[in-house]
Amino acid sequence: MLLAQNKVIVISGASSGLGRALAIDAAQRGARVVIIARRRNTLERLRNTINDDGGNVIAFPIDISSPDAVIKAFSSIESLWGRIDILFNAAGTAEPIKRLEHVSNAELEQSLRTNVLGLYLITRETVKRMLAKREGTIINLTSGAGQKPYVGWSCYCSQKAAVDMFTKTVALELEHKLIRIAAISPGPFESRMQEVIRNTAEFQFPAKEKFVQLLQKNKLPSPETIAPVLLDVSLTDWPELSGMVTDLRSEDFQLMCQKHGVKFPEIIARKNLYA
Repeated sequence: MLLAQNKVIVISGASSGLGRALAIDAAQRGARVVIIARRRNTLERLRNTINDDGGNVIAFPIDISSPDAVIKAFSSIESLWGRIDILFNAAGTAEPIKRLEHVSNAELEQSLRTNVLGLYLITRETVKRMLAKREGTIINLTSGAGQKPYVGWSCYCSQKAAVDMFTKTVALELEHKLIRIAAISPGPFESRMQEVIRNTAEFQFPAKEKFVQLLQKNKLPSPETIAPVLLDVSLTDWPELSGMVTDLRSEDFQLMCQKHGVKFPEIIARKNLYA
C-alpha cells in the first residue's frame, strides 16, 4: 500500500460505494481529500467520519452536471490547496435499467448528466489545473458495459462507451505532458447498483440472473477491497497507463500493475472469477 502524504485527491460520487471507500482510504494514507456528491447529508457524514479519524477533507455537495457549480468548486480547491494531484471520477448511475421504449425523458437526461456531462466538466476543470502544475493522474471509473451491449442498458452501455472514448481522446491531447488519464472498470462489486439490478424485472434486463448468481456464489468484492488497488494504481508513476481503457480483472493489466508493485487481493486476482 502506497502512501499519499499531502497529495490532493478529488473524488466525485464520494457519498457512497466505491467513491466513499476511496475517500476513506486516501485520507488514511495522508492525502488531502476533496469529496464531491449531490447528497449533502450523506456527504457531511462522510466528512465527519474522515475528520474524526484525523483526516484532512473538504466537501462540496454539488450537482456535477452544473457548469457553474463545478467551476466554483474547483476554484475553491485551487484557492485552498493550490493543486490537484489525482482525480477519481467515481460518480455514476446504472439507471435506467429498462428497454429504450420505456425510458422517460427525465431518466434519459439524468443519466446523461451524471455519467457523461458531469464527468466531462470535472475532468475539464481538473486538466486546466494539472496543466498549470504539469503533472497529475485522472482515473475514470468505467464498466465492461462500455464494450459489451446488454438489453435494457442502452443508456448505460452507450454512456460508458462515451467515457472510454473521451478518455482516449483526452490522453491524446495530453500526449507528452506529465498528466495521465485512464478508464478502469472495477468489475462487479457489491453496491446499490447491484441491488437495483437484482430487483429489475427480467423482461427489462435479461442478464439479471448473471448478476444474481455473482451474489449467491459470493463473487462480489466489497468497495473496500477494490479501493486500495485503484489508489495504488493512481499513485504509481508509469506513463503507459495514460490512454488505457482496461479492467481490474484483466490478466495483462494485473501483470503490468504487479511489475510496478501493485498487489491484487485474491477475490480480484483469481482468473476467470466472473466467468
